Amino acid sequence: MEKTVRLPNTVVIGAPKSGTTSLYHYLRQHPEVFLPRQKELHFFSYDLLAQNIQGPGDENALHPVCRTKQEYLAHFQGVADEKVVAEVSPSYLYFCQVSERILAELGLVKIIAILRDPVEKAFSQYMHLVRANRETLPFYAALQAEEERRAAGWGDMWRYAESSLYAARLRRYIELFGRQQVQIILAEEFFAQPAKVMQDLFDFLGVDPTFSPKISKAYNRSGAPRSRFVADLFVRQNPLRALARKLLPAAIRQALHSTVMNLNVGPKGKMDEEARVYLQDYFHQDILEVEEIIGRRDRKLRSSEGRTFEAEGKGGSPAPPLVLDRQSQRLTGGDSTIPAERK
Repeated sequence: MEKTVRLPNTVVIGAPKSGTTSLYHYLRQHPEVFLPRQKELHFFSYDLLAQNIQGPGDENALHPVCRTKQEYLAHFQGVADEKVVAEVSPSYLYFCQVSERILAELGLVKIIAILRDPVEKAFSQYMHLVRANRETLPFYAALQAEEERRAAGWGDMWRYAESSLYAARLRRYIELFGRQQVQIILAEEFFAQPAKVMQDLFDFLGVDPTFSPKISKAYNRSGAPRSRFVADLFVRQNPLRALARKLLPAAIRQALHSTVMNLNVGPKGKMDEEARVYLQDYFHQDILEVEEIIGRRDRKLRSSEGRTFEAEGKGGSPAPPLVLDRQSQRLTGGDSTIPAERK
């Protein structure tokens, strides 16, 4: 008799560059939690990711992604009697329309979102592509190029600012799964007190909260590459990459890529003030809305020292919340209209 594969009852949806790699490794240590050997599957967002592969290295980044239900099931063949079966795919927050498919195929799963100060997240995402020798523009220029790159079909990782808008996307998951099913972690708290955050997360998942994972190692750091040759070797098309795809499983290739890129990472660099001020204004309304969702105002979502964020829009009147229009897939409201992602 063929074994029935248990599918995930927990999904980590992002955000990228907010600690999801460390979260994956810490969760995977718990004896009551199953996670696949491959950290990121992106099964439910594959079609959306595949529509946007025109940027440098975008097509290569798509190779490890699950394309079919059969491939997805194969990652969970090893599930035994673990209470929690989970997967981590940071693209699910940005492509929040996949929430409906997750609900349809997995049921009322638990959702975990880890949110980083959006200004710092946008810069870290930029430095991630600098590390891979894919991004060549200065940060502020890259921010100004976002809409043009998006129109040209570049991937979501190039949308440093727009992909760091959280509120409307979080609300979509909460509407579908219920607030009690959605655990929101602030990345700065996770970085500062990983043991405490993991204890709270284990309690949310219903597994032994006294288990202490090893938390000494930092994962997936961003920074300028020490060697551009090494970065190109692991990012751009070349005979060695083609051979590795033929000989090595995706999980091993992903682990090897992560290890080498971490060893090759140099100093992160400093954000220029022009970009910081631009992003503070860009995220002003969204931060207020996220704070309303989590039920508290928190400096951890704000990178600017000494600036006061008041819950007002232009002209002193309350700014309406950003809403994800389901037909146009654009974020509307607040002080502007911000493009989201088409289905």
